[in-house]
Amino acid sequence: MALRRGFKSQCERRSVEIRNDLNLTKVCPLLAHDLAKHINVTVWSTQDIDGLTNDDHRYLSIEDDDCWSALTMRMETNHLIIYKSGQSAARINSVVMHELSHVILGHELADAVLLDDGSLVPDNFSQDQEAEADWFGGTLLLPRPALLKIVKDQTPDRIAQEHYGVSSEMLVYRTRMTGVRYQMKNGKR
Repeated sequence: MALRRGFKSQCERRSVEIRNDLNLTKVCPLLAHDLAKHINVTVWSTQDIDGLTNDDHRYLSIEDDDCWSALTMRMETNHLIIYKSGQSAARINSVVMHELSHVILGHELADAVLLDDGSLVPDNFSQDQEAEADWFGGTLLLPRPALLKIVKDQTPDRIAQEHYGVSSEMLVYRTRMTGVRYQMKNGKR
């Protein structure tokens, strides 16, 4: 899926602007929970939902592993993000940042439809909006300046992952997609 022209550059600029708003440098880590607090978005884990049985908590948090990672709901004028608690810290940071990206980008939330078998499915799912949230979320977690610093300083992957709160897959993806290794290898800035 191709992103609209200029979108990637816009994401890089917005990532730096958001960091400036939070008094962070352009290479500082940005954790999803800190950004959520800054933009007044409530974030809950499945463990924070009252009124569910232990079986329901287990089902939502662990057993139905491939079904979902996080979702965003609108509660009057506010947003609520709920994430599956049975995920790694890096995965939670990533999926919450993805959901925050939808909010920041002003995406329309999908409506849920209840099927005859009791399943909830999105009715107006937009692949374009998902692609934008994927890219922007990754940019918020690992902006180009941070990636350039990681490569320039030859920071070991494990240390970079811990510092930025990201998974190995996210670090590899962002490094590859931005071309920073190639850029540094050829002496371009």
